[in-house]
Amino acid sequence: MSELQTNAQTTLVSSNLSPTGSRHGAIMLRTCLVVSGSTNRAEQFAQAAHEQHWSTIVCANAEEAARNAVRNRIQLALIDLESVPAGQQPVFCRLIEQLASICRGNGTLLAVCGKPNDEAAEVWSRGLGVWMYLPGINSQSDIGLLYGQARRVVEKLEYGAQQLNGKHETNGANHAVRTRQ
Repeated sequence: MSELQTNAQTTLVSSNLSPTGSRHGAIMLRTCLVVSGSTNRAEQFAQAAHEQHWSTIVCANAEEAARNAVRNRIQLALIDLESVPAGQQPVFCRLIEQLASICRGNGTLLAVCGKPNDEAAEVWSRGLGVWMYLPGINSQSDIGLLYGQARRVVEKLEYGAQQLNGKHETNGANHAVRTRQ
């Protein structure tokens, strides 16, 4: 057993919300991986995700989060550094580095919530290539803004990928037509 394993189980919290309309059509549920050593904060992150039409996979430790990042298609990983006890930080941080590598490989946005005025944690997080570092985030509305912003970024990335794929398909189709003539 890892030093970070706890009695908390990984839970999948799916939103019961039906997709609603937006200017681009239906809102698709996105999946966020939440890593927090605090049950209360994990519930707060999951509730805010639910309100912003995200489903969540909540993990109590980084090791379980890395397994879930490999097994599931996630668009956002939210790491709660603020909830990690000081004695567990070195091990937790090594595991988060592995998780960050998985996220980069999958094109997953990575957000880190740290303690206010913890410049070392912010520098370390930015060194991992995090999309967003949030010191001292606590309010439900601030967390909701995070999910809203992440949704917009994910939609732009997906739209860009679709456009890129569409151009390649069109170019291929045009090439095929020209070779037939």
